[in-house]
Amino acid sequence: MGTRLVDRGSRPLSLTEAGRYFCIEARQILESFEQATLGTREIGLGRRGWLGIGFTRSAMYSVLPPALKAFHRKFPDVELKLFEMLTEEQADALHEKRIHVGIGRQVQPIAGCTMLLLLREHVMIALPSDHPLASCKAVRMEELADSPLVLYPKHQSANFARFVESLYRDAGLTPYVAYQAYEIQTAIALVAAGLGITFVGESVARLGRSDVVYRPLLGAGLAQTTTLAASFRTEDDSIHLRAFLDSFGLQLPSPDETIRKTQ
Repeated sequence: MGTRLVDRGSRPLSLTEAGRYFCIEARQILESFEQATLGTREIGLGRRGWLGIGFTRSAMYSVLPPALKAFHRKFPDVELKLFEMLTEEQADALHEKRIHVGIGRQVQPIAGCTMLLLLREHVMIALPSDHPLASCKAVRMEELADSPLVLYPKHQSANFARFVESLYRDAGLTPYVAYQAYEIQTAIALVAAGLGITFVGESVARLGRSDVVYRPLLGAGLAQTTTLAASFRTEDDSIHLRAFLDSFGLQLPSPDETIRKTQ
């Protein structure tokens, strides 16, 4: 050390000022080491850490809440970082490791990622409560030809917007897009204001509101379904990620099987 830590001339022996300082610092280092060891062990066992989840708004109306509840019950000390984002924004977030998993609608394959189907549901049409078709039990696409459309999400590569456009195309129609909304709640609010109609998954329709009615599609539209899927990096072997995916009640492939499948 280059200095005396103990005063050997005193009886009983005592620490010098430098010795007292060293003793305090050494104890703090030992305590920090013990905490680091414990924390590392806890993280390794999956009891601590964080899990980043990117999700589209409609996932909160169906599959996400029960999965979050189940995961939190099992890992109460793991921090859940939730990021609401468009499906189309999740690929970059996964590649940049800002999230561990993305939950999106009409998901397209992402390079280096595995995709798991979480939900397949029928498409519903959202109408203002005073719309001429609101009294119908079901609606044909042809009956929507003259109704202005509120299209979402507003993104240059929005898969759900393309899906909606395909409904019109398959019926031999050209949609009149009156408004484009960034996300689903804005689109529904515009419908409630009487500014147009829009399309949603049936899980969204179950929520209901007094100024909007939801009706199933008839004819060719009856067979149309929309999906929610989880995407995650294939190489990610996080205990928390696997546990979260388990929370959806799916039969998951092992990490080795997942890697082989995506190679």
